[in-house]
Amino acid sequence: MFSDLDARSVWAALSYSNRLFLLFFCGVSFYTLRLSFNVMLRLRSLQKQPGSCTETTGSSNVRHFRSRLENLRQLHLLTLYVLWLCIVINIPEAFSIFGEHKTFPVGPILYKLAFLFYYYTPFFVAFVLLHSVQWFISSRVDVFKSRESANLTGA
Repeated sequence: MFSDLDARSVWAALSYSNRLFLLFFCGVSFYTLRLSFNVMLRLRSLQKQPGSCTETTGSSNVRHFRSRLENLRQLHLLTLYVLWLCIVINIPEAFSIFGEHKTFPVGPILYKLAFLFYYYTPFFVAFVLLHSVQWFISSRVDVFKSRESANLTGA
């Protein structure tokens, strides 16, 4: 149904709230991937350091990583709320064509609703993937913290 649409025609069909959300989501996606990549690289470098260096800098770095990942979780929650807000704002626009037709315009309403469903589905899939990346990185930080605390108590 919508496979013949190109990016320009989709962008032109979007409301301003959908355009703003698309830009916001791209920013959140970039920030999530960049932060996750940086945390993973730093964790690997901390694991390769000798034990004495890890004890002094490791706990402060782990606390810093955990706070950044908690903030990222909050950003994901805000993004989900903004996505739902955009959905709630844009669904009534599908019914704004009642004055233009003499009969009940089922076809155009269903077309607009279908467009919104096709538009929002990739966001939900991408959101699940981004949140999974954040969850994975957060679990890696927790594993590193538990190893570090086991090394400190065992030494």
